[in-house]
Amino acid sequence: MQLVIEYPKLLPDALQETRAEFEQEAKMAMAVKLFEMKRVSSGIAATLADMDRVTFLLSLYR
Repeated sequence: MQLVIEYPKLLPDALQETRAEFEQEAKMAMAVKLFEMKRVSSGIAATLADMDRVTFLLSLYR
């Protein structure tokens, strides 16, 4: 399935990020929040963030 979220065209520029960096950060933020709320497992959160489980868990410190 796919979730489409609209955002202002200039938002990545305002955050000094590329479009790809911003979109990856947004996916990671959603995955972290769902994991933090105990709504999804670390494996599902990692899949949402497009990374493997170990990398996801090691990225949580950020």
